[in-house]
Amino acid sequence: MENNRLLELNIGMNPTRVEVELTEQCNLKCKFCYNSQNPLISDRVFDIIERLHEMGVLEIILTGGEPISHPLFTEILDKCCKYFDKVMVQTNGTLIDEKIAKILKSKGVYGVNVSLHGDKELHEKLTLVEGSYEQAYAALEHLISQGVNSASNFVLTTENISDFPNTIRKLHDMGVNGMTLTRFTPTGVGADNAYLSISTEQLVEVLEQADDFLESCLNKNFYVLLANSVPYCALPKNLNHYSEYCHFGASRFYIDINGNVLMCGMSRLQIGNILSETFAEMKRKSEIYCNHICGLDVPDYCKKCANFKICRGGCRAAALACSNKIDGPDPYCKMKEVADNE
Repeated sequence: MENNRLLELNIGMNPTRVEVELTEQCNLKCKFCYNSQNPLISDRVFDIIERLHEMGVLEIILTGGEPISHPLFTEILDKCCKYFDKVMVQTNGTLIDEKIAKILKSKGVYGVNVSLHGDKELHEKLTLVEGSYEQAYAALEHLISQGVNSASNFVLTTENISDFPNTIRKLHDMGVNGMTLTRFTPTGVGADNAYLSISTEQLVEVLEQADDFLESCLNKNFYVLLANSVPYCALPKNLNHYSEYCHFGASRFYIDINGNVLMCGMSRLQIGNILSETFAEMKRKSEIYCNHICGLDVPDYCKKCANFKICRGGCRAAALACSNKIDGPDPYCKMKEVADNE
């Protein structure tokens, strides 16, 4: 009965934030990319934007691929800034020069997140494109000089976590507002590079370094966010503030270049299409969605956990990628060890 009430409540609610994929093409070749890096561009993006506006979506994130590579990026940006309360851009930064930074400022973009994955050697070891580090760093400088709210995304991999302390210090000192840490998930291109996955112990070490830095840094408004859900049981008590359930599939969705509505960009699990259905229609008929909202897409031992409502079993995309089952364990989950020993 409780699940039925929860489901009906969520079905009737439109998401507040949506990520829209403008293109799958990208000028980098990142080893960790969850996308397939196809040279495809959305020709329905304006239709998608109109639909989201009609449905009352408040916030939109333009992503890709590399969204700024879309030939109509400025026109897309203009439309979005007129329609939505907050418009954000997720970019690798390689195409942001002074002119683009001024456009982003003049249109009223809420924020831009530029990927930076360590020093030059480590960043380009992951992106596989020489010069991409200087371009990303210059992009942040252009954004800061124009007064654009800027942050940086750092994908946590075995090849770059050693440089995290140096990177967070450098970003803080140059005036970036904050930092987002993204768990590497072996999907898309990343499926061929599973060795990039970090251990639970390595994740804990990075988060402790982040908290130590935040405690000592001069700018107390500087922030560090963890982009993906992490199981509550994976973290020590002093880091439990980094554990929360994933909002994708509830208040957030991801829309690909064809208008397909996905639970998230990493899982690519489709529940419908924004161009032919309302959110309520696609939610009601999607078993994937219904199971997620009702907490049925997790292992039984997670459902019995006292902290289940905090993390809801962790990242379902990571579970799917590593176990080939949507209701498999998040690879960081410690409850599986407990269950196996009972």
